[in-house]
Amino acid sequence: MTSASRFSLFLVLAFGLLLQACGPDQSDTPDARNETRSPADEQNEALRAAFEAADWPHEASDLPADDDVRYGVLDNGMRYAILVNDTPTDAAALRLIFDAGSLAEADHQRGLAHFIEHMAFNGTTNVPEGEMVPLLERYGLAFGPDTNAFTGRDVVGYQLALPSTDDQIVETGLFLLRETASEMTFDPEAIDRERGIVLSEERFRNTPVRRFFNAYYEFLYPETLIAERDAIGTTDVIETAQAEAFADYYDNYYTPERALLVVAGDVDPDAIEAKIRDGFDYSVPGLDVDHVASFASWEQPDDARGDPDIGIVPPVTDASFGYFYDPEVFTLISVDVIEPGAGDLDTIANRQRALRVRLGNAIVQRRLQSLINSGNSPLVQANLSYTSDFDLARRANLLAVSSPENWAEGLGVVEQELRRALEHGFTQAELNEQMANLHTALRDSAEQAGTRDSASLADSFWQAWQSGDVFTTPAYDLQWFEAYRGDITVEAVEAAFRDVWTQSPPQVYVAANQEVDAPEETVRQAWQASAGTEVEPPAETGDMAFAYTEFGEPGEVVSRDRIEDLGVDQLIFDNGVRVNVKTTDFEDNAIRVRVEFGAGDLTPQPVPAAGTILGAVFGGAGLEAHSRDELQRILAGRSVGYGLNVSEDSFVFSETTTPTDFELQMQVMTAFMTAPGWRADGLNQFRAIAEEIRRGMNAQAVQVATNRVARMLRSGDPRWGFPTESEIAGFSMEAGREFLSPALESAPVEITVVGDITTEEVVSVIARTFGALPERESDWPAYDENRDVEFPAATETPEIVRFNGQDYQAMANVYWPTDDGMDIRRARVLTLMRAVYDLKATDRFREQEGATYSAIVSSTQSDVFEDYGYLWVGLDVESREIDRMYEIADELAAELAAGDISEDEMLRARQPILESIEEARETNPWWLRVLSRAQREPDRLDEIRSMMEDYRTIGADEIAEAAARYLQPDRAFRVTILPRSGESAGDRPEGAGR
Repeated sequence: MTSASRFSLFLVLAFGLLLQACGPDQSDTPDARNETRSPADEQNEALRAAFEAADWPHEASDLPADDDVRYGVLDNGMRYAILVNDTPTDAAALRLIFDAGSLAEADHQRGLAHFIEHMAFNGTTNVPEGEMVPLLERYGLAFGPDTNAFTGRDVVGYQLALPSTDDQIVETGLFLLRETASEMTFDPEAIDRERGIVLSEERFRNTPVRRFFNAYYEFLYPETLIAERDAIGTTDVIETAQAEAFADYYDNYYTPERALLVVAGDVDPDAIEAKIRDGFDYSVPGLDVDHVASFASWEQPDDARGDPDIGIVPPVTDASFGYFYDPEVFTLISVDVIEPGAGDLDTIANRQRALRVRLGNAIVQRRLQSLINSGNSPLVQANLSYTSDFDLARRANLLAVSSPENWAEGLGVVEQELRRALEHGFTQAELNEQMANLHTALRDSAEQAGTRDSASLADSFWQAWQSGDVFTTPAYDLQWFEAYRGDITVEAVEAAFRDVWTQSPPQVYVAANQEVDAPEETVRQAWQASAGTEVEPPAETGDMAFAYTEFGEPGEVVSRDRIEDLGVDQLIFDNGVRVNVKTTDFEDNAIRVRVEFGAGDLTPQPVPAAGTILGAVFGGAGLEAHSRDELQRILAGRSVGYGLNVSEDSFVFSETTTPTDFELQMQVMTAFMTAPGWRADGLNQFRAIAEEIRRGMNAQAVQVATNRVARMLRSGDPRWGFPTESEIAGFSMEAGREFLSPALESAPVEITVVGDITTEEVVSVIARTFGALPERESDWPAYDENRDVEFPAATETPEIVRFNGQDYQAMANVYWPTDDGMDIRRARVLTLMRAVYDLKATDRFREQEGATYSAIVSSTQSDVFEDYGYLWVGLDVESREIDRMYEIADELAAELAAGDISEDEMLRARQPILESIEEARETNPWWLRVLSRAQREPDRLDEIRSMMEDYRTIGADEIAEAAARYLQPDRAFRVTILPRSGESAGDRPEGAGR
């Protein structure tokens, strides 16, 4: 189920980052258990030895591998996998993965695994410093989205998204990964130039969540290096490490036996395999190279280090309680049960056990969500998981977000729900709901497998390999589940749940923004007080049927138009409902639906920020006949979602479903049009979490820029930015009803459907749902009085905005007012101007100055508010650098205005845009977006047709003219974001970080 809105989505994403950080990848560390050996132990150890000796996990497992993958191992030990996939067509994803990360660093190398990842772009034997990224940009790969790398505690990876499988582009990608594998040069001057960029990234990532998880890992695993080997490292190492320390790590851990090369895409596997094994002739202007050495020529060092000793996890014999204080942290509750030892091997039996545990965890999570849905729980989010941590321990985890003032009560809820499950087990209805959800997810995955995106496929493969898992097909996963589900009983799930949640005493950890006396003892007392409370068995829940299936006499289509060149059908029903349909084969068994109605934030608002708040709480209000919690039960096992988004000029329902569930999806959307519940449950939940969201936004300068400053850029208009405390307090569901009801009842409706469905199938379903509604108004409401949005006056000195960051964190922001997006050619000139400025900004701020990890360059042109648009340049820098950053930003603008734009810059700016459009045109989300108001704004169809030609023909002269008009220093609105800790933030303290 989904209930999407701009701020509930923010919370989900923030919580998702917490969960991701809580479940690290595995590495090959010896089992830390010291138990009496049994025949079963010996059998398990023999199996583990077989897994470790195998080139691929499936060679030692009874699970079948995906036989569409071409697996290979070179004589030097390097593994490669080739996955032929034509989504998108004529494109490929490349990944070079190393089975080592920051845990392999020595004390004097802390942060170098990540720093080396940066150095891959700063000089190799055959690619001079500063040439790799421009080379890729000329072929259409944008730096960041298409060319990137990452470092974790146990993995380093390099990724390229090739927009074409033309031989020259594929060979360029393989050449650069081959250079990365063994040819980095670590020039001392290049290292020095990169230090500032890495320090900027450390500054950017020094967040409350990062600090929490390092403290949390220290609490869980004090005898290991996990907490001490945060990938970003320590500033003293970043500032002082010499080339020898880099080379030492590189030579020992960038080795063939630790490497995996993945090529997924629309490729000839024989040709790719030959290039990997034999190398290839290669020539590109500007590089002194005529042949690329094979990956087979990469030598495995005889003396390369083995897996690092990262410590042990001793048997857990006592409950432990911990407390982490940070003024800006989310209020978090974590309960862990730890079993020392390596992770489970990927076999049929272990997957069956993991499934039973997963189902038990899902039932308890569902119970917690039911409490949260009521709007009366101290908890606002909760998740249960069972993971392996670096093969040191298996861990059952419950992680919850609580309202700040009620963490002790929230801890009590967590303790009691865990104990309720352990003492009283589960009901058949609860198990049925989770089994239905899982079966639907597996079925949809199997039916959509043929159109999986190559990048996702490549990532899924390397993640399975790096975790020691067999890469099975979605079809097998579904078949396996269907064959096994008859053996999944309530008793079996209860036994598996109890097994993992009673392995050892609980480890209880709370993070909060309040200082308390004797914090560990306070947590202990709260836990023990709850443990003395009796818990009742779970209540039985009966079956419920969806109450909204009939909406009146089916409508009739009165107008039909076929737009052949775009493959779009446009229809109008007799009640005025407009429909756009595009049948595609981009996603098997998937349908995207978008319903737009009314005027969104243009609608007169009874209280400030009504649109923003209603978008966050509407889905939580449920329907007249069904609460949100009841809807979750009714819709279990169905690919159906609901929620409201309030855009600048329309209200929107937008979901993804399947052909099987398309009619139910449309019934649910129509029900929310005709019978919304208007309960306060969602509002109460939003009020409980709002302060936590606001705290998170105020902890990072970039969040302040995208939220608080967003309102400043509209002269304080409350339709933008996160609502204030008083705005939330002043909102009621009655105000929401007053705001939305007129649009629900009679406003024009335009529905766009894109995907694996025919027009006639769409017509049949919409006739019985939206087409059966009373007549809709024909004209979209203008609300001209609400279309005035003022850009703030230029600043002589920057505005100062404070945030709750570290003393050495700051952000410089320049906003140049430009224009709206109503003249499409002009809007595209501004988009290309942004791309050219971005190239110059990356080169100057990042590469030459070493001042920032990433310069934000963003262009906004409104389709709703006349004359409104701006170019934003945002720079995360040290506060002492701010004045100089503003000067450089103006210098770059002056370069553009003077026409100082080279042909190479135009190529590198233009080509990624063209390639991204070509790729996007093969995706359903792109077509859903561009067609979503094709009848309300018919010019959109011509905009689709002219897109490629405009971007091909816009010249440097047009960009220079636009820059001269808009990017003048005296027109800019500047905002400096500084920490609250002082009127002028100081330099970074010595040794800041870890």
